[in-house]
Amino acid sequence: MRIDVRDLEPPQPMIRVVQALEKLQEGEVLEVLGSRPFTHLLPRLSEMGYEYQLEETEEGYLLKVWHSGKAKEEKLSFEEPEFEINEDTNVGKLLERFPQALEILIRYGFTPLKNPILRKILPYTVSLKQAKKIRRMSDEKFQEMLRELKKLTER
Repeated sequence: MRIDVRDLEPPQPMIRVVQALEKLQEGEVLEVLGSRPFTHLLPRLSEMGYEYQLEETEEGYLLKVWHSGKAKEEKLSFEEPEFEINEDTNVGKLLERFPQALEILIRYGFTPLKNPILRKILPYTVSLKQAKKIRRMSDEKFQEMLRELKKLTER
C-alpha cells in the first residue's frame, strides 16, 4: 500500500498514515511519501511495535512501515510530580495523565481523537496551543476549554 501526503497540511498527513495503518495486515508494507521526515511519528511507531525505514529520495521522504507482529496497545509511563495544564501542554501527555480529558477535547472539536490508533500518535505531536491553531478555535472558546481541563487537576 502506498500513500502520498506531500501536499497535505498538518495534521492530515498523520491522519492518513494512521488510517492506512489500521488497514495494514501482517506482512504488508505501508509506503508513505512525504515532504517532511516524519520526526514526530517515528518514535510512536516504535513504541507501538511497528518497524520502519526512512529514506530521502528525489520525490521527498519515503517512509516504509510494517507490522512486526509485535504491534501492541501500550500506555507509556508518565511520572511527573506536578502537572500544569496550559497552552503549552502536550495533548498526548494530558491524555495519559487525565484520560477523561479526551471527552472534553472531542466536545471542543478535536474529533480525530475519536480514532484509537490516531490517539496513540497525533496527540504527542502537538500542544494545546498548536491544536487550537489547527482547529481555528477562537480565543474565548480556547480559554473556556482550558478552564474545563484545569478542573480535572482538582479532582
